[in-house]
Amino acid sequence: MKEKKLYLDILRILAILMVFNLHFTVALDQYYGVFFGFANGNWGNVGTALFFLISGNCLARNYGEKLNVGQFYKKRWLAIFPMFYVCYLLVWFGHSVILKNPVWAGLEPWRAIFTIIGIDKYLEFADIRSGALVGEWYTAIIVGVYLLFPLLQFLYRKSKIAGTVIILCLYILNVIFAWGPFPDDAHLITGICMFWFGMLSFRFEKKLETMPWYAWGSVLVGMLVMMFLSLPGPDLVYKNLLAMGIFLMFMRCGRFLKKDSKVLRFLCKIEYAVYLCHHTVILVVLSFYNRVFGDVEKISYYFISLVASIVFATMITYLTKWILKRIGKGTF
Repeated sequence: MKEKKLYLDILRILAILMVFNLHFTVALDQYYGVFFGFANGNWGNVGTALFFLISGNCLARNYGEKLNVGQFYKKRWLAIFPMFYVCYLLVWFGHSVILKNPVWAGLEPWRAIFTIIGIDKYLEFADIRSGALVGEWYTAIIVGVYLLFPLLQFLYRKSKIAGTVIILCLYILNVIFAWGPFPDDAHLITGICMFWFGMLSFRFEKKLETMPWYAWGSVLVGMLVMMFLSLPGPDLVYKNLLAMGIFLMFMRCGRFLKKDSKVLRFLCKIEYAVYLCHHTVILVVLSFYNRVFGDVEKISYYFISLVASIVFATMITYLTKWILKRIGKGTF
């Protein structure tokens, strides 16, 4: 049993808050401010990069040396799709039945396959119509990374240097040539690169956790420069480097984070559901707020949206757990 690392749980909550805060500011059409971004990009993309780093670290921790591919895919499917489907059906019901706004009007039924495999939001970048309602492009990319994990695990075991060179070359080439219609942040290659460095962070965990002061001091200075000074070159690089810097700083401070809490465990349990539903909740709360109160007071709107997202995510999490338990008992 691998040692539980509390800093990974804290990073999960920090990452989902970054994504939540970005979508909150976008809902207000305010593409600026400390909630939205820093000098070289937005916090939402830093948050998604953190998610890939966390996932890579956790999977290397659990499957770095031994992998049962069938069991791995089964566990990943159960971790992603049942809750995705439950959230989708609830949001669809709200749109189509309660609000009388049929999402699927004019769409061919076969397009449901995009939702079933979790790529509906991602296809919006390619102007492909679907019935997308929940989550973001991240769902499609993490599914792609998980499908490729056996290959990544093979490289991790056999040659970490060769794997790093190959993945970095693909990353650089994609930054230069921008393959496909997808933004750099939402590209499979970017996700794989961040995931790979998450895997490497586990391989060198002991050394990174005991970095000398001049090493982590240099990381901190680099982070501050990226946060406050506009730098030349592609924003993607700075967003990814900042995410890696945050990850390293938390690793370095991880040995001081020993006390777990029920609140942290609960938030980690519902974090994925918050990711799935928060965008819809933010927009619904904004519509309600405008009708009831008129002018939007940002602070109250923020906290109402955050609490509503947590409540809805809690409902989704426990409903999904109940359904899976019933299916497991064969009572459906």
